[in-house]
Amino acid sequence: MKAAAPVLAAGGTFTICVLAGLAAGVLADRRTGAGFWAPVGLALGMAVGAYSAVRLLMRSL
Repeated sequence: MKAAAPVLAAGGTFTICVLAGLAAGVLADRRTGAGFWAPVGLALGMAVGAYSAVRLLMRSL
């Protein structure tokens, strides 16, 4: 179970970042009326989440 802990933490980190980016994009869409912020927020959330997950996994090695 100890070996699975960093993987679960990385997956949770990635998921939270993606959801936060998507939520920020949807909020920006509603405030500005433009329709492109949700995909931008999703992409940024995925990039930040992937970076954070890789850093977390590398640190656990």
